[in-house]
Amino acid sequence: MVMISLTEILLLTEAAPQDSVLINAVNDKKIIAIYYKGDRENSPGWRTGIIPVCFGLTDGKKYLRVWQTAGKTLTEVPGWKLFRVDRISNINVLSKKTADSVPDSRFNPSGDRQIQNVLAIAKF
Repeated sequence: MVMISLTEILLLTEAAPQDSVLINAVNDKKIIAIYYKGDRENSPGWRTGIIPVCFGLTDGKKYLRVWQTAGKTLTEVPGWKLFRVDRISNINVLSKKTADSVPDSRFNPSGDRQIQNVLAIAKF
């Protein structure tokens, strides 16, 4: 019998989502919800109604650019958000929902100013 400690269980449940899940969500234009652990400025909580449009690296850290329509945030929704992937502890892909477009003309299908190395970008 294998014993797993409570600490190991907590570490497993707080692991960042797999890159492939985020890349697939971007490529398939899936609408998702994430639990964001927050930072100095943003409190923890669910961010919902998210259209992920770009995933990549900047200075060795993974980032997800999204169009957020609901959920906790310091800034206005709907609006553009940039999330550090290591601060995402849960992701729910709403498998039946996809986005036909991003309702903002500022989406750049060629890249993102804040993501240096784009690994996936949505094609609308």
